Amino acid sequence: MKSIVEDYVKPCIQCQQFNISRQKKPGKLHPIPPPSGPFQLIGIDFTGPFDRTPNDNRYVLSITDYFTRWVTAIALPNPSAQATAEAIFKDYMCRYGVPITILSDQGSHFRNELLQTLEPKIEINHIFSSVYHPQSNGGVERFNATFVPQLAKLQDRQKNNWDEFFHAVVFSYNTGKHHTTNYSPFELQFGRKPRLPTDKPLSKLVPTFNN
Repeated sequence: MKSIVEDYVKPCIQCQQFNISRQKKPGKLHPIPPPSGPFQLIGIDFTGPFDRTPNDNRYVLSITDYFTRWVTAIALPNPSAQATAEAIFKDYMCRYGVPITILSDQGSHFRNELLQTLEPKIEINHIFSSVYHPQSNGGVERFNATFVPQLAKLQDRQKNNWDEFFHAVVFSYNTGKHHTTNYSPFELQFGRKPRLPTDKPLSKLVPTFNN
């Protein structure tokens, strides 16, 4: 019936002249330009809810640098706007500086008055991925696809101690070769290859002290 009505109204000249749509037309999709260096464009996303841990954590906020693919992950009790803003400031900005652009989905924990008030003051451009199109924030989605199964393998039978292992999982991801760059995020982040627990001890380079 809707299509019949639309077909009937379309030829009406008066309807076309005076029936003005009040809805904003959807804009054209544009590719996100790649950053020219680290700490410029970051993608953020939440994973969870997981089973509540003894530390009261249920969510993980993932922050991915789109140049190096370096991942910062923060365990949080909830994905509220306040907790999100504090985690981004304390665990990312205070370590790496203020990014130029933040890319996120359109969830209320990212699209809220708190962040919208904070971002202009520190000059951050906050852009949002297309609705129902997670590929537009593919850097974070790629990490989440690896992160969640690895946690499931390591946690105990009660499935409530995943936050004891997630730092090791993130470290493993950051020190592995990324298929996009052919380097590990660690190497691009710090300009050297990581020294791993499996590496041989550098006994010849350790200084000795004689009494």
